[in-house]
Amino acid sequence: MTHTDGKTVDRAAIWNTRYQNKSAAAGQLSDELQEKLDQLPIGRTLDLACGDGAAALQLAAAGHQVVAVDFAKEGLKRLQVFAAEQGRMIDTHQLDLSVTGALSALGCFDNIVILRYLPDPSLLQQLSALIEPSGRLFISTFNLEHHRQTGFSQRFCLKPRMLCDSFPQLKLVEYENGAEEGRPLDNYLFQK
Repeated sequence: MTHTDGKTVDRAAIWNTRYQNKSAAAGQLSDELQEKLDQLPIGRTLDLACGDGAAALQLAAAGHQVVAVDFAKEGLKRLQVFAAEQGRMIDTHQLDLSVTGALSALGCFDNIVILRYLPDPSLLQQLSALIEPSGRLFISTFNLEHHRQTGFSQRFCLKPRMLCDSFPQLKLVEYENGAEEGRPLDNYLFQK
């Protein structure tokens, strides 16, 4: 729950309503994001804040053993329907990522993928411990160009190079500042 101007806002309820009102079709990733995910080595992969699973479905189709986590149960229900339609097995978990240690029971991963979501700094600090040796962390999320184009809250947008030094246990392999090219996403790839 988030408090705004003295009012309590249940973010999960807002997202559950959005998922209930979406079309019955699975979401699609941009070609750019599909290419980035194709660069991850096949393995046990966590799709963090997965929504209704566009990335999880693509990863599963590529042969990854996918664990998908979100706080919105309606998004996870949609993901399970899409996975069944495509004959894919995806392990889903409804978790509140603002709870410290919420991910610890899931074990370690060869890859962690975060798309269009800016984790809280306390969650970012937990991620390195969840990555296997030589594992990868890929983050692609909104930058300030997205704010300029859409009015999306700056609070949830990356500033240039904002995450470059966020993971001392990981090596930054690649950073792309999308805003420099007028694109709404910045991409980070780290390796343990």
